[in-house]
Amino acid sequence: MANLLQIPSDDSVLLRVSHSNLKSFSADVRFSLQMTVESVKEKLWKKSGTSVDSMSLELFDDTGAKVSDLNDNSKPFGFYSPHDG
Repeated sequence: MANLLQIPSDDSVLLRVSHSNLKSFSADVRFSLQMTVESVKEKLWKKSGTSVDSMSLELFDDTGAKVSDLNDNSKPFGFYSPHDG
């Protein structure tokens, strides 16, 4: 019975998104870890106006150190192990 009352774990992350060419652009956006990198880019295209083909995504940790380049559009976003923040 206790298993039925537990809330399932969330498979999404809330990230602070910035844009290298738009200094005033900053947004907190929730992404599913199951989305492909290409789907993440499509979601960001709607927010930033930058086309998917022109995007180069980079993942940084909370100290500002670069963790990874998200250069394989077919991989799930969760492959890169993003965390909230």
